[in-house]
Amino acid sequence: MGSVPPRPPPSKSVITRRPCPEQLSWLKKSALPPHHPRPIENVMKDAQDIFSYGFNVGHSRFFSCVPSPASKVSWLGDAMTSAFNPFGGSLEAGTGVCTVESSLIEWIAQRFGLPTSAGGHFVSGASMATLTAIIVARDQILGECEARRSKGIAYISDQTHFSVRKALRIIGIPLGNVRVIPSDAGFRMNPDKLSETILEDIRDGRRPFLVVGTCGTTGSGAIDPLYEIGKTTRLHNIWLHVDAAYGGSVAFSSTHCSLVSGLSNADSIAWDAHKWLFQTHGCGAVVFRDATTALSSFKTPTAHFLVDLDKGEDLPDLWNYGIELTRPARHMRLWFSLQALGMERIDQMISRGFHLSKLAERELSKLLGWKIISPATMGIVNFRFMPEGEPAPYMDIVNGRISKDLIDKNIAVILTSRLTGVVSLRMCTINPETTDEDIKDVVHALDEAAQLHYTPSGYIRSKL
Repeated sequence: MGSVPPRPPPSKSVITRRPCPEQLSWLKKSALPPHHPRPIENVMKDAQDIFSYGFNVGHSRFFSCVPSPASKVSWLGDAMTSAFNPFGGSLEAGTGVCTVESSLIEWIAQRFGLPTSAGGHFVSGASMATLTAIIVARDQILGECEARRSKGIAYISDQTHFSVRKALRIIGIPLGNVRVIPSDAGFRMNPDKLSETILEDIRDGRRPFLVVGTCGTTGSGAIDPLYEIGKTTRLHNIWLHVDAAYGGSVAFSSTHCSLVSGLSNADSIAWDAHKWLFQTHGCGAVVFRDATTALSSFKTPTAHFLVDLDKGEDLPDLWNYGIELTRPARHMRLWFSLQALGMERIDQMISRGFHLSKLAERELSKLLGWKIISPATMGIVNFRFMPEGEPAPYMDIVNGRISKDLIDKNIAVILTSRLTGVVSLRMCTINPETTDEDIKDVVHALDEAAQLHYTPSGYIRSKL
């Protein structure tokens, strides 16, 4: 395979590692298989090196995007599942894992406040969950008539995750049939504006069919007013899908579950266990208020070579409830974690994220020149270095330099956001291994970087 260019050894303390040109060239070449077998220890060393490039999203000082601080128990569950390699599509072929998946989904639905008619299945993540859900929404509300479908209107907010637009595009909803509802000062969908827009579309002869609410926006952690939105959707026979990829995990915290009680209004929910329930990537779920709605969209006649596996509706096959036929047992890592950790410990781990974001907000509020853009909400806080009287464009540059400074110095990964149209800094603090001292040290480093890159005259000391 060739020697790897000199580099510091991978370390748990390294938050981000970027390849130099020589290392990037090696990475590309490493993808090609050799003609003869290589010693397994050499292959493992190369694999470790490949894994080391990029962000260490499980690091206690990685605060960007939505971190994925997977628990060691999830690692073990994932490894065991891969070793056994069970098939999760058919109950007959994967009796154990399919039975556990169905029962686990029923329990999750109960935590979300859904009725006993609820059901669903595990998917790779919220993108697939949302795509699956809005296919069902389209079929249930608009039916098969193309003329009716062409009039179908979907409603999202200006804070809705971009994966929802992608899903709408995939199922053939044109951009002109998507309404973007403004959010309020708390970054929540404005229910009055939603109702007004729906009525306008109805008067114009269109058919509203879908509203996508959010439980824990990626930008600020905001939760849309799902009770009010639910009243509107029920009034007009519109499907309510809730993107709870991030915030849905709070339903598993007895301390904070009341914050997400509005999930009970949903017709479908997308959720990621690999976010705030500490699983390895690829552990998401879609849950339906009425499981039979998914069955009507996805069940097709069984292939002749699979008829022996079809046991009828008393023993439903999960491949009939979604897009995938080949299905890994994604849920088993979560099952492993729930069994090994218990709900009391999981509540503590989730609650830790709330505490850390509030601590970051308090520490920042003590400093001169710093402004909180969105208060600590669901483990997320947005802030900006903005001394009085300074022009916004200049401070946009300064805040960008602050972010880069911390990353370059391997202090923390805090990326920028434009939540209110200006560059701000955002921390998502859901890693339960992050300490109070981590937060205090990082806030101190933020202020040091601000003083380095800001002068009242507007001069930036380091080159742009």
